[in-house]
Amino acid sequence: MSPIPVKTSEPSAFSGPRTLERRSKLRFPLELRVSYRTLGQEVPCTGEGWVLNMSRGGILVFSQHEIELGARTELNIEWPSLLYGRIPLRFVTEGTVVRCDPSSFAMVMARYQFRTTKKKVTSIDALGRERC
Repeated sequence: MSPIPVKTSEPSAFSGPRTLERRSKLRFPLELRVSYRTLGQEVPCTGEGWVLNMSRGGILVFSQHEIELGARTELNIEWPSLLYGRIPLRFVTEGTVVRCDPSSFAMVMARYQFRTTKKKVTSIDALGRERC
């Protein structure tokens, strides 16, 4: 015997408007600096932007340029965690642009790796202000 669903008039946490999620992988909202460049084109497009969200299979990037649909692209993302608590990391990935508009693009990742990077040294004066 299968359970019969019961309808109630009481509001619930899930009573708001529902949207159908078409993605097969959960997206995580982020704000990470990224530099990007297109690969395999006569005139590569390079720029900087922000990662807006990321999943195991794809990334949404707020960008300076409109990247062509289908363009192979490399992303270098400043990763927030440090290796051994002291070595900065970059998340480097390559993939194909599957959605684009004038201010953002979505990319499906084909491969990725973590790379170490040099620390950014900032000089601070006696009052705690950064110097250029």
